[in-house]
Amino acid sequence: MTRATSTRGSRGFAVRLRPRRRRPRRDRQRGVALIAVTVALTMTGLLVNEFRTDAQVDEFASDNARDQMRAEMLARSSINLAEMLLRLQQVLDNKDVQDALQLGPIQITEYADLFMQAFGGTAEEVAASTGLAGDDARSLGADIGAFGISIDSDDGKINLNCANGKRDYAQLTYTLLDALYYFPAYDPVFQDADADGWRRDRRLQTEAILDFIDEDTSKVSPPGEPTASGPEDYGYEGLTDDYKPKNDYLDSLEEVRLIRGVDERFWTLFSPAFTVYGGCKLNVRAVSDPRILAAIIFLTVDNKDDRVVRDGNLLWLHAQAASWAVQNGMPFDKPEDFVEFMKDPEGAIGGLAGLGGDGTAATGAVAGTTPQITIPGIPPGTDLGVELKQEEVAKILRAGPQRTYRLEAWGEVTRNAPFMPVRRTITAVWDMGTVNVNQRSTEARARNGAWVYFRRN
Repeated sequence: MTRATSTRGSRGFAVRLRPRRRRPRRDRQRGVALIAVTVALTMTGLLVNEFRTDAQVDEFASDNARDQMRAEMLARSSINLAEMLLRLQQVLDNKDVQDALQLGPIQITEYADLFMQAFGGTAEEVAASTGLAGDDARSLGADIGAFGISIDSDDGKINLNCANGKRDYAQLTYTLLDALYYFPAYDPVFQDADADGWRRDRRLQTEAILDFIDEDTSKVSPPGEPTASGPEDYGYEGLTDDYKPKNDYLDSLEEVRLIRGVDERFWTLFSPAFTVYGGCKLNVRAVSDPRILAAIIFLTVDNKDDRVVRDGNLLWLHAQAASWAVQNGMPFDKPEDFVEFMKDPEGAIGGLAGLGGDGTAATGAVAGTTPQITIPGIPPGTDLGVELKQEEVAKILRAGPQRTYRLEAWGEVTRNAPFMPVRRTITAVWDMGTVNVNQRSTEARARNGAWVYFRRN
């Protein structure tokens, strides 16, 4: 209860003071709940968005892992089918089988890509290769993607590991390498220093390759010259990451890049002509690289003063003609066939093109004449032909079935846009001459043949 009070003013009048009213207390927490709810909703939205993003990332990652596994399994399926194809090729290479079937040499590995389309191609590829579609093509093709393979032979390449073999084979490797980069077009490679600043000429580069592989520590000498007595010295210890020559067989072709002078430029130009698998002589059926063919012609020409030897451009045209013939269905079954072909390349190619399937003149060819054939890269009217020494050719080339095969198998899984297909590649090398110590078959003939190189990309 309030009480009224009075007081006396400055002039003596009594002043009555009114009682004070207590003001109602304001609520200082008004609106806090709204702010708290807003903050809570914002944080909840951020958390939900974060969880959703994480869930999408995990989903994409799991889809990628699944598709990568599928692509690899497709590639492995291609490898398994290729092994079956190689085993069949092994049977067809048997002379007794050829005589029983009354067939000559058959190279079915050249049609591996068409064979794979029936099993691992798309629906369109299956229909094109087999003529089957819909329910008739059930179990053919790959529902989740596609797979395929390409098979080439390493028998037509220079085996660098032969530098660590018998003296004759080591000298053969030396001469083939020396002739491989004979052409003046390669002069800049040897006039300029390599990527590490090392300067070398053609001869020094060849010696560096052979000395890296051969087991001795003495410098190699060119064929026909006395054995060198000096030590191998190519400056490996002066590199930023120093190492020593292997002085042993190379396990894979990639080891060639450790050799002094083999930089990116040298590797790009010449590595397709190299291998480290198989035998030392080149298989006449498999040689198709014009650089190697040019080296063979250069080394085996009968007359060393022949215009083909003196004119590098003409030598290259002869090599191109032989390469074109091999790539277009004219394989050489024995070294003698190659020697005979080089006597008149245009006549040999034209004669083959002028015959139909029954041996008669082909459409457009005039009976009794040799049709004109245009070989890409060879000017019309160029007179080709060179005599080779048969005994020298026999030192480089051999006949018979192919031994080593390089495979590029791939598997691909298609995905919806905007995602790109997932692709996996397997590079492998099969050697018919290697004894398989883990054979799955009890057949004695299955002992030969095994994978000697296997890499997933």
